Amino acid sequence: MSLLDISPLLSSILGLFLGIFIISRTSGLGKDKSIRYVLAALVFIYAYTSFDYYVLLKVDINSMLSGGAYLLYHLTGPLFYLFILLFTKTEFNLKKSMLSIGGYTLLRWMLFLPILEYNTVTDLMATGNTLGIWFWIEMEYILATAINILLLVIAFIKLKNTPIYLKLDAAQKLNYKWVKLLIVLCVGIQITSGFNTVINTKTLETLEFYAKTETLLLAVFFFVLAYSIMHFPVFAFTGAFEDLPEKTKKKYAKSSLTDSSELFNKIEALVTSEDLYLDYDIKLNTLADKLDTSIHHISQAINQNANMGFSDFINRYRIEAAKSMLLEPKPNTIFAIALDVGFNSKAAFYTAFRKNTNMTPTEFKKAHKL
Repeated sequence: MSLLDISPLLSSILGLFLGIFIISRTSGLGKDKSIRYVLAALVFIYAYTSFDYYVLLKVDINSMLSGGAYLLYHLTGPLFYLFILLFTKTEFNLKKSMLSIGGYTLLRWMLFLPILEYNTVTDLMATGNTLGIWFWIEMEYILATAINILLLVIAFIKLKNTPIYLKLDAAQKLNYKWVKLLIVLCVGIQITSGFNTVINTKTLETLEFYAKTETLLLAVFFFVLAYSIMHFPVFAFTGAFEDLPEKTKKKYAKSSLTDSSELFNKIEALVTSEDLYLDYDIKLNTLADKLDTSIHHISQAINQNANMGFSDFINRYRIEAAKSMLLEPKPNTIFAIALDVGFNSKAAFYTAFRKNTNMTPTEFKKAHKL
């Protein structure tokens, strides 16, 4: 028995323990527990897929009782995209997102009801020669793969364009590069997996080889992905003191910053007097260096006095500046205004504007039109 023969079983065990570790870990991904649950869900799907392949190979590759993981394949893209939204602290409706994923899942499952008429995989595969159910399963698989790839590409663009409010050290930069690289690799895996599935599921022999090799590849991928993500501080996306690891928060809770209001007043004075919020690349380190204090004290003062993270604090000033520009007699374009007040994209500007005013820039202009 070779390593390749038991790779599905080893992969499923590794995935199970990795998922439990992610859920039980109390720090590393910020205060929002949803991010850990979504990442763990991704890992558990991979673990179940590996176990399903093991059963398929061990029990009977021709049995219709295996292959259940195929029904969850389409969740990879949506869950990964959802994870990146949580990872980058992007505002969105989690309930609506989960309902959309649930609806997508239900629709896809309904398409597989005709499979229940077949007793063996061989019988099902034989229908592919006459544009039967196997042919349409392959077409559906290609469509699901395309949707997964699209969502992964959007997730990568989202991660790449999300501003970081902390100067990363060497280790953090490395982890951040790994996370971005792994998303690109995930796209490659989806393309390769889709190609291999269509090509290598024509016979039971090629299906067996496909099941063994894919699980080994997925095991390595998810382990490296989870490790890199768990060691990247989401604090860098928000500057929120609550997103710091518990160990760091406890350390600074006992620090000399017993009254943060005085420091907060200095922060506000500095940001407004020097118009620092107009700099799209402003970092916590910028304020820390100018006020000769630690970045954690800066974050703590903002959180305790403004009840928000550093990113929201800075965006509040940007939106106020944008309001004045929008109400000018001959205002510039919305995109130009977004760049002028420190945003690096129109999408980020719209998100922050709606969060601060409960309306879009266009709606704001109409509401204040004389």
